[in-house]
Amino acid sequence: MARFFFDTGDRDLVLQDEIGVECAGLEEVRRVGFEGLIDLTRDALKSVDGQKLFVEVRDENGDKVLRLSLSLQIKLMR
Repeated sequence: MARFFFDTGDRDLVLQDEIGVECAGLEEVRRVGFEGLIDLTRDALKSVDGQKLFVEVRDENGDKVLRLSLSLQIKLMR
């Protein structure tokens, strides 16, 4: 298994993963990254219009292999 690093952030802040997670392949990397984005969303999105969150995954060589992102926009319809 290879080790992957899941960096997280928003438009103002990036937190680098120093520990990483061992994953069997890219499908597991995608699943772990998606779960991380869900957790980040739960913690960070507090009705902030224009908020953008991401999880960016690096392999053991530091090469970026995947980016998952989410944005929140609020539009009043009346």
